[in-house]
Amino acid sequence: MTHSTSAKKNGFVKAASALVAVVLASTVMAGPAHAAVTITGSGSTAVKNLLDVCIPDYLKASGNTVVYAGGGSGAGRLAFTAGTVDFAFSDAAFGSTEAKPADFVYVPNVAFPIAIMVKLAGFTGDINLSAKTLSGIYAGTITSWNDKAIVADNNKTTKEPVYTKENVYSMRAVIDPKTKKAKKDKKGKTVMEKYVSGTKDVANGTKDVVVEAKLPATPITVWFRSDKSGSTGILTNWLTKLDPSVWTKAGSAGQQTFTSAFPGAALPAGTFQGASGSDGVANGVASKDGSIGYAETSYATERKLLVAKIENGAGEYVSPTPEATAVFLNNFASGARGTVVVDVASKVSGAYTLSSFAYGLGYGSSAKDKTKQAAVKEFMTYVLTTCATANAVSKGYSPVSGALAAVAVANIAEIG
Repeated sequence: MTHSTSAKKNGFVKAASALVAVVLASTVMAGPAHAAVTITGSGSTAVKNLLDVCIPDYLKASGNTVVYAGGGSGAGRLAFTAGTVDFAFSDAAFGSTEAKPADFVYVPNVAFPIAIMVKLAGFTGDINLSAKTLSGIYAGTITSWNDKAIVADNNKTTKEPVYTKENVYSMRAVIDPKTKKAKKDKKGKTVMEKYVSGTKDVANGTKDVVVEAKLPATPITVWFRSDKSGSTGILTNWLTKLDPSVWTKAGSAGQQTFTSAFPGAALPAGTFQGASGSDGVANGVASKDGSIGYAETSYATERKLLVAKIENGAGEYVSPTPEATAVFLNNFASGARGTVVVDVASKVSGAYTLSSFAYGLGYGSSAKDKTKQAAVKEFMTYVLTTCATANAVSKGYSPVSGALAAVAVANIAEIG
């Protein structure tokens, strides 16, 4: 049963500013700028479900063919460094000691949450997990679904954010309908008007939710990525920041595997299972009762798995929605070459903190094949400004907007 009370309003702007909107509009593909070409890429499997929509649509719009193999972020960065692909996607930046091309850029092209997927036969409703509890599960110290820590997370009054949309207003010149030019006042100044330039997602307070869940004594099977994965890096660095006394093997998200980050001497035999790619982990979770795993949200929804609500720094249990992802990731600091730095301990209301970006990787001005890099630039623009804005939310992703979209646009301009 649930009941709700109002709480103090705490908003966050998601929509692009008028300036960013103009920049984006100027980069939208207006038709093929060259003869049809084929470009190849590999990398992130977390973003592949969205790219599977974008690629055929881009072919229709441009005539260009995109072949994207997936394979994982680590494999994508390796192929990109070797020059065997024209572009890549990675959920993490290159590691500090990892080999990388001398001239390339990151494009924060689409945002997404990492969903914690669960299969628990007979259980209905929501599962809440605090950072400490999730840490215990992935460290192998919490081994059954009726462990006291999980029971405590799911039998109490919790706070959940409430999201609403509000208009974003900007200023523009008033156009004279007769002359089709900007109107001027008596002093020769352009007459301006306010208009609705977009919307923003606002965490508009919280509601109190009474959780009373009876959890079974089913043993937990933990699924993890066996390959070098950006999704693994996102999860393990999240755990390292939020439970540092347990997760002591901090490392670069770009280089980390789950086994290298695991806090114990060795993975518990039998109860920890590795699988390659997001599909592999999701299929593993779906195959065995009591399983838990991590992947982009659409992999869970495709298999009708439970998706946990994760406690954020504000003490709220939050689902991995596009709105909650945007609230968290738009509170960013700029890093090198267009990378983005976020604070997983953020106390921003409404934020789903187990979220990150898929970076598009493109070669810079020293690229050998200018024609293919022109197509890469066009494809990255299409994903950012057209495909993601139309399809990201329905697929469980969050389109990049606002100040971050300006970073993406500027970096796309450096490709080729």
